[in-house]
Amino acid sequence: MKIYKISNEADFALICERIGVRNAGRAIMQKKSRLNFFYLKDLRAPAANILKQDALSIGAELACNEGVILGRDDTDGVLIANDRQIEALAQKEALQDFGLKELAKFLSEKFAKPQSCEIMGVVNINSDSFNPASRAANLKEAICKIENMIEQGATIIDIGGVSSRPGSQYCGRDEEFARIKDVLGEIYRLRLHEKAKFSLDSFDEYCLEFALDRGFSIINDISANLALAPLALRYDATYVLMHMQGKPQNMQLAPKYDDLMGEIDEFFAQNLQQLRSAGLKKIILDVGIGFGKTAEQNLVLIKNLQHFLHFGCPLLVGASRKSVIDFYSPSAVADRLAGSLYLHQVAALNGAAIIRTHDVFEHVQMLRLMRAMDAAAVKF
Repeated sequence: MKIYKISNEADFALICERIGVRNAGRAIMQKKSRLNFFYLKDLRAPAANILKQDALSIGAELACNEGVILGRDDTDGVLIANDRQIEALAQKEALQDFGLKELAKFLSEKFAKPQSCEIMGVVNINSDSFNPASRAANLKEAICKIENMIEQGATIIDIGGVSSRPGSQYCGRDEEFARIKDVLGEIYRLRLHEKAKFSLDSFDEYCLEFALDRGFSIINDISANLALAPLALRYDATYVLMHMQGKPQNMQLAPKYDDLMGEIDEFFAQNLQQLRSAGLKKIILDVGIGFGKTAEQNLVLIKNLQHFLHFGCPLLVGASRKSVIDFYSPSAVADRLAGSLYLHQVAALNGAAIIRTHDVFEHVQMLRLMRAMDAAAVKF
């Protein structure tokens, strides 16, 4: 017998396939193979004691403040359990009081990570976006950038006519339309929309309808303007719902949250309810990296991105060359490729379905190596 300690992040399904585990057994063991951490805020003492005992009874664990046993009212806690134990706890806590029914409901949510991650390439048709390398000065340069990104492996191209960098001011509908109309027309004439999906980074209905009439299929709206839902419905388009605290001109002056994860979760829940009530089904969620968040808050969101999988929508992350990188490693925009790749790799591992980037070739290469690593993990 030979023994190897292998990565606990190895693809369990691939390991089972190599060993020849029966499908029925594989499904049972898959639920035991992954450990989940749930952070619980303001857990009442009775709830903590009940949950602690229920968790221990099935081999799971709850870490909480030592004073809970003495009857303190509130504590934070970390529930540690595999998928199978989570299923059992959800059934147990559904019968309890003290807020544990709500916990049971949340534990029953699906947190399924996507099987693959798409690359969204960024092309800016303006002269003031924060990354000069993303700008196209004329029609020919814009089309050349778009065609190169598609050839490099981008499956989505995001066109922007206005800057949303911190401190920026909206140029107005007429100026935005003047910037994008020729490029959008040429994309349609060359039938590039048949080679990749196209999104318009805009909150202006007139510009968005012009794009949708020319083969675009995604509304990338940083303003969370729910009035755009009927437009998306009319064209069967996908709507990107992004979180932003404040507006571009003031969002980075003093970002402050009492509960970062909770407030963004509530934002998504409320807006999704309205969008779905309006009949919209194709929705992507974007936590808004760099849009009204400190550097540390950006990292918290990327690290814990999988929390937002419970909404059942694809997650988009765009940290490409942003100032969060400069905060931890002082650098010019042109020197932030490595930081971008790292942040986006973590996002992909934590559930991102779409990565929005200025650097398509490098990100496609990174994702291919990630997939290859998963496959190679069991071929020793």
